[in-house]
This record gives sequence, C-alpha cells and structure tokens, in this order.
Amino acid sequence: MSERVRSQADSSPILVCFGDSLTAGYQVQAETGIPLPDTPYGGFLQEWLGARGRVSVKGVCGETTSDMATRFSRDVLDAVPSHTVILGGTNDLGWGVVPSTIIANLERFYTLALAAGIQPVGVTIPSLRVEGSGAGVLPAWIQSHIHGRLEVNRLVMERCARHHIPCVDLFQATSEGPSCLLAPRFSSDGLHLNTAGYRTLARLVWNEVLANQFGACPAEPSEATG
Repeated sequence: MSERVRSQADSSPILVCFGDSLTAGYQVQAETGIPLPDTPYGGFLQEWLGARGRVSVKGVCGETTSDMATRFSRDVLDAVPSHTVILGGTNDLGWGVVPSTIIANLERFYTLALAAGIQPVGVTIPSLRVEGSGAGVLPAWIQSHIHGRLEVNRLVMERCARHHIPCVDLFQATSEGPSCLLAPRFSSDGLHLNTAGYRTLARLVWNEVLANQFGACPAEPSEATG
C-alpha cells in the first residue's frame, strides 16, 4: 500500500453517509422482487473520489430516526468526518410517526454535528410509487403518503435554512409531474431507489458538498439507468 493511500485509510473520513436503507443502498430486482446487492450512493462517491478522500457508509435498513439516534454518536461523532449526510424519516412515516417527531430527531443530529465541528447535510426523503398509479386521480391513501413526505421535506428544508446548512432535494430530483410520484426510472419497487436513483443521489451530494473542493462530478447524466 502506498504512503498516500495508507494515509487516507488511516485518517478520518471526509464524509459519513448516515441513514436507513436509502443510505445502505437497498434495492430489489424489478421482475421478481428479489433483493439485489446493495448499491449505496456513498460507494459512487468513493469511486469518484478515489484516494483523495474516504467515504464511510452507515446505513441500516428498517431504522426510524429514533433508531438512528442510538448510534449517531458512534457512527458519526466518533468518526470525526468533515461532513455527514443525514437521510431518514421514510420508515418513521411507515410506522405512523408524525412529522414533528421526525424533524425533532433530524434537527438533533444537525445540531450535534455542528457542535462537534462537523458539517451536516440534510436530505429530503423521496416519494413513492404504486403499480398503476401513474395516471388519473391518485387514491386517497397514496395522496396521504405523499403529503406526509412533503410535510417532512418542508420541515427538513426549513431547519436546514435555519441552521445555514446544505440541503439536498432528493424528492424533487426523483419525482415526476404534478402527481409527485417517484419516477419509475429511479425505482424498481416503488419505495427504494435503484442503481440510477442512488447514482442520482450521489451526484446531488457531490455537487452540494464536494464540488467546491474536488471540482465537477465525474459522472454524467447519460450513465446507465440501473
């Protein structure tokens, strides 16, 4: 191992990707619903960075923001990264947790990171999609789920602005049209992202967090759609 690579490996990560299955990169095969190998967006960031910096992926499938709180100190604060990207809330909504509780947990992460000299980055949660829901008036239950996401995202953007921290709008980048449904090209199961979706998130994070230091993102929009 070269001294340069050894120095990078032994140093604190430049970025910790912290969250749930959307951070872990969980995805399934469209035709069968069988899980595929995880494709975390942090993996793309590491590939593009190479030896210039280390990315640590700390995503746990199924966690709520309350679950995430039990390991934030260990996975983020103790790692002493320069930045941490925080993405959570989808599972909370699935369990009926109200947006005010979700944002209280997320804001706690933001303030703890700032107090430790770590730059937090907020992320809006993506929409969802149900087979056959792309045309006509959406069923009330789908509208309710989308409304919950929009409310959480409004609060995320508001808190990020209040604390003067970056915010990546994943919802806007991966939804389509007036329906605000998750675009099919970014997801195979309507809930998690696919490779194209995770690559899109990686590009958004690069442009928001890393571009000033490392220049333009190496990835091009015309890359494989997963």
